[in-house]
Amino acid sequence: MNRRLAMLLAVYGAWSQATVLFFLDPMKRQVSDLVEPEATVGQVQLLGLSLEGFAVRDLSHVQGWLPQVVFLLLGGLLSYGVLRASAGIRPRLRTVVALGGASLLAAGVAMLTGPALDPDAVTAMPTYRAWVVRAQMGEVPGAAAQFALLTLWLPVLLWLLVWRYREWQPLRTYLRTAEDAESDGSDEGNGSRGGREKHGPVSPVSARPRRHLLSAGLIPAVLLAVAGGPVLRHIRVNHLSQGVPGSPDASVTFDPDLWENYRPPATVEEWSGVLYPALRLRPLRTELLGGWIATLVVCAVFLLVLAVALRALARRAAVRRWSPEAFADLAMKGWYATVLAAVVAAVVDGRLMRWFAPRGESGPAAEHLGVALGDAVRFGAACGWATGLALLGAVLLMTRRAAVPVAPRADEYEDQPVPEREERSAHGD
Repeated sequence: MNRRLAMLLAVYGAWSQATVLFFLDPMKRQVSDLVEPEATVGQVQLLGLSLEGFAVRDLSHVQGWLPQVVFLLLGGLLSYGVLRASAGIRPRLRTVVALGGASLLAAGVAMLTGPALDPDAVTAMPTYRAWVVRAQMGEVPGAAAQFALLTLWLPVLLWLLVWRYREWQPLRTYLRTAEDAESDGSDEGNGSRGGREKHGPVSPVSARPRRHLLSAGLIPAVLLAVAGGPVLRHIRVNHLSQGVPGSPDASVTFDPDLWENYRPPATVEEWSGVLYPALRLRPLRTELLGGWIATLVVCAVFLLVLAVALRALARRAAVRRWSPEAFADLAMKGWYATVLAAVVAAVVDGRLMRWFAPRGESGPAAEHLGVALGDAVRFGAACGWATGLALLGAVLLMTRRAAVPVAPRADEYEDQPVPEREERSAHGD
């Protein structure tokens, strides 16, 4: 995509999001003043996601508006990079998905920026329990992620309109839509850059290097999931007390030693706010079978979606003719894939855990899906770079091996025919 159109779409998306973030709350106040004093405007939600949870409400403190500014700036830059790397102006599903990953990555960075600016925070990286406490005190869980999901369609809608009216003279003149449309057609017809990525004589990556890329990208995700295994996120646990609450055999006590209140190791507890999902090969000592199975299902969904995304990246990754821009693009796509896979797993988590292994800390102020989205986006923003670097390292290693000439073996020299002149000289002719 040309620079002008990519800039227009990225700026329009950031400007639309900024309008909602900075003007939604004042508009609600004006509407409340116009109606009866007793009436209040409820929370604006769509598809169960909060639109105003991430809105700016306090401009007097830096922690009240800086996370939103970080989200807008970073989201705009990442969106521009995604659009600039797309082939032509025709809307494609993979580019829209990459835009979603860029927006969710910016949301995760904004979520991690908020606690770092809080002067009352004990640490710059809150634990999982600290995030739950913030939700119980009225903060919308995963507000930035919910806002990013709800506003993803804004630049996509303008993109569709530009494609629909690409033959309009002002668009042809100022946005050069005719040139990009012609390049799209030539790519599909002649099998040039855009078509060769899918099929043709220049297959970017064969089957074996593709498996190497897939394995390299999955290794960090599996290790991080194992590291998050000791984190317990539900209430399907066993207790030491005999009997059920309310029965004659049950005794009421406030002694914490009589309850198996599981706590992970100190290191895991410190980083539990950015560890997601959890992979453990057996239930924890307080965990029931149903909760353990639900946790395994969520982790399996994450790894499966990530594997599918990495396979798609490996099919389109050309090992030859690499440039610094191509390296950066591959690393960022691996980062986006991790964020998107974690979000898909969070959607399953928010529904599955609700019925089979509910989160004991979550209640009306901390809805299950919002809490799971917050966990997933924080994990993707803080740890997703490992997948991108793993892909980059695998590609560099394969490129280096492909550049080293392979010396022929000794038996290959023996099989080569001897020239006629050398034979005559050897026989003394």
